[in-house]
Amino acid sequence: MQPVKGAMDWYPDDKQVQQMIFNRLKAVAESYGYREIETPAFETLELLETKQGEEIRSQIFVLEKKGNEQLGLRPDLTVPATRLFVQKQRELAKPVKWYYADKLWRYEAPQKGRLREFYQFGVELFGTDKPEADAEIVNLMIDALKSVGLTEKDFVIKINNRKLLQGLLDFIPADKLEAVFRAIDKSDKLSIEELEKEFTMMDINFRKINEIIMIEKLEEFEKLRMNKLAKEGLEELKAVFSLVPKEFVKLDLSTARGLSYYTGNVFEAFDKEGKFRSIAGGGRYDNLVEQYGGEKTPATGFAIGYSTLSLLLQEKKRMPKPDKGVDFFIAVINDQVREKAFKICSELRKRYSVEIDLMRRPLSKQLDYANTIKAKKVIFAGPDELKKGNVKVKNMESGKEEIVKIDKI
Repeated sequence: MQPVKGAMDWYPDDKQVQQMIFNRLKAVAESYGYREIETPAFETLELLETKQGEEIRSQIFVLEKKGNEQLGLRPDLTVPATRLFVQKQRELAKPVKWYYADKLWRYEAPQKGRLREFYQFGVELFGTDKPEADAEIVNLMIDALKSVGLTEKDFVIKINNRKLLQGLLDFIPADKLEAVFRAIDKSDKLSIEELEKEFTMMDINFRKINEIIMIEKLEEFEKLRMNKLAKEGLEELKAVFSLVPKEFVKLDLSTARGLSYYTGNVFEAFDKEGKFRSIAGGGRYDNLVEQYGGEKTPATGFAIGYSTLSLLLQEKKRMPKPDKGVDFFIAVINDQVREKAFKICSELRKRYSVEIDLMRRPLSKQLDYANTIKAKKVIFAGPDELKKGNVKVKNMESGKEEIVKIDKI
């Protein structure tokens, strides 16, 4: 009777809190002009595996083959969003600005902040390669995290550029570059010894790699020999840093992002104390639309993982409280008034949240239940009051009672 390992049950309070958080994130996205999309839970395996990188391909939940169809549950939402864009690419006004809040699946070892079935909120921006687009994505990420009560004391966004990093790693053979990026991206999760072992197994000079990823200021690149690709990446990086609030961001060359489709600026949000996994992450992916059969289109975006975000909000005591209370509970005094009480209930539900006794309990038990569900007011549908078109209403917080005309409630 337990949920599957790596999945969660959502009881009403938990689900309400989740929706309260998502509603705040959605409101921020909509304030930037983004509109909501939704895609199927499953896609063709061919679509999901293409250009995803070896790590993600191994995590796809593959569904049993039916006929000639081979399907899998989506492990991320950028790829399905890109498919949506490709389908209507020519008729959409650019830039296209979309957001989503939905469920995903990855087959991996469950751990704190990482589940096999999980929720993400994210945005995608198609149609512009300008640094203003990346800056808007970073600013939106900052405002989204601020909307749930986090401040510059709680989180930091680490920014890097894949072109810059690739240009600085021009001594790495091309066939090893993706594996090197994945290893660099794990550098905050591994010890120096573990990291060195990974690079030794790839026959890569760890010391040289480490010198590069330890650079912390843009000015330090002036001392380095850089090829054309690295210089291009550095200019993109500088442009973004000039358009985002400095107190929330920092340069971090170890932020490489594990997915192979990223092409330019990349960014990840972490709690400042380093207790949790990445809260959010994203970046520029200028080749994905073309790789999926569309016309070449630049794109950028990010996603926030609900699992890690909720852990941080709990740690900081910023989780919103569920609002359990209905506006009214109607206590039915006896069987003679039950029909009239239900009619009152139906009318009130046009404007309020209302519960009515469904178990024919004694009045004292009905009041106990009203307290349990935190009803704001209780309506007593008694025969004497109803004959005059009235009901007695009790404010459950103050305890005050008054006789009120039914049509005045």
